[in-house]
Amino acid sequence: MVKKIEKVVEELERHKARMEFAKKIIESWGEISEEFLEDSYKVTVIDSFIFRFSKFQDALGKKLFPLTLQVLGEDIENLPFIDWLNRLEKLGLINSAQEWMEIRVLRNLITHTYPWETEAILKNLKEALKRSETLIKIYLQIKNFLEERGLLKQQKKEV
Repeated sequence: MVKKIEKVVEELERHKARMEFAKKIIESWGEISEEFLEDSYKVTVIDSFIFRFSKFQDALGKKLFPLTLQVLGEDIENLPFIDWLNRLEKLGLINSAQEWMEIRVLRNLITHTYPWETEAILKNLKEALKRSETLIKIYLQIKNFLEERGLLKQQKKEV
């Protein structure tokens, strides 16, 4: 189980580093505007951010959450996802189940928006840039929790 967690953490570290890199570039451009979507380079960076945001959120929810609960002895096999979230909230590993569900909805919106829906793209991008900090905080809380309990070795910095 610990090896599985280590592999997932390695994956999350890669997504996190690349998401933060793309975010830093986007933020260096100043106020997000429609013109960004007319510049091929900027669209490429935005697409990279969206991809990494989605992959990071997916890996947290579909991989790290269940592994964390299982390594703590929780029987989650037949539980709905919301029950996982409620348990993680009780453990102090996420702020709220509701907040996670909102991020999940955002992830679905941002990845399923059509190119001509400019207003929605920009709105969702701005929200994802903000919510990426929440995702990172959740990840680091769980990672630290596992490290403190000896369930995860200190990770090497790798990109």
